[in-house]
Amino acid sequence: MTANQKAFAGGVAWLVYAGVTVPGIRHEAVAHALLVFAALVLVPLVLELNVDPDEPGASTRPARWARALQLPAAVLLAAACEMRPGLVAALVALPWVSFTAVLAVAGWQRAAAGGWGRSPGRLCADAALLFASVGGAWTLADRAGWRPLDIDSAIVALTAVHFHYAGLILPTLTGLVLRRYPDARFAMTAGVGVVLGVPAVAVAQLARQLGGGPELEGAAGGGLALCGMAVGILYVRMATEDFGSRLARGLWGVAGASLFFGMVLAGLYAMRGFARPLPWLDVPWMRALHGVANAFGFGLCGVLGWRLARRTSEPRRGGGVLR
Repeated sequence: MTANQKAFAGGVAWLVYAGVTVPGIRHEAVAHALLVFAALVLVPLVLELNVDPDEPGASTRPARWARALQLPAAVLLAAACEMRPGLVAALVALPWVSFTAVLAVAGWQRAAAGGWGRSPGRLCADAALLFASVGGAWTLADRAGWRPLDIDSAIVALTAVHFHYAGLILPTLTGLVLRRYPDARFAMTAGVGVVLGVPAVAVAQLARQLGGGPELEGAAGGGLALCGMAVGILYVRMATEDFGSRLARGLWGVAGASLFFGMVLAGLYAMRGFARPLPWLDVPWMRALHGVANAFGFGLCGVLGWRLARRTSEPRRGGGVLR
């Protein structure tokens, strides 16, 4: 099956899944719905954009295994998310966890084959594959019912979601922007901030769980939010340029605005230890607003925009889309 066919089949399956499992926009089931949407719909499309077949390491055995594993592993993940947390659910989710581990191996091999002096856009794409394995590990913890360091079960699930979107999808789409604007310092800063900010937020949350104050979480979360907002601005900029089809530019505009909106919410939430300008912005609302904006507004529209541009535009010198 092609990536388009996998995503279409996954989209149909996800609509059924969400219709059955999500009773309301603020319900905790939204977290698993976002996770399953990424696995069934976004991941096959993102992987095709992430890999350039002309670069060293693009056709390694792990990369081929990942493409073969994605759809069956995603279907099993959806089934696991419908089960009560425990041994059986963890075993059913294990193929997806293995899939993310294979992605990490493929990303490492590709980076090693191409060398660490490659363009920042390509290094963003490699980092995305490595971060995906962290999302897989947290998915296993969620489905097994584990609560590392006594973290609340809702936060365990959201951490798994975070590393699929902020870990895999955001760096991949940021890498594409860096290849579009290879000499722009603004784009370079945003890309470096995204790659460093994803693990920084995880470390900050761990420190907070161990009894640390809100300072590190606020700094890491605010920094990643600012870099994400910068990426959103770059997508809106692309929407105004003569690059890609009109539909692709429209999708990029939606993607950029959605990412900017979602990252503003993320920044405000990260600063809750110091100020709460939006007192109602709690975990359920973050799931509903930040999560949905990132999944559908940024993730889906951004990916579709690049796929359309790949069909209709020639790559710009030193930039452009991944082939």
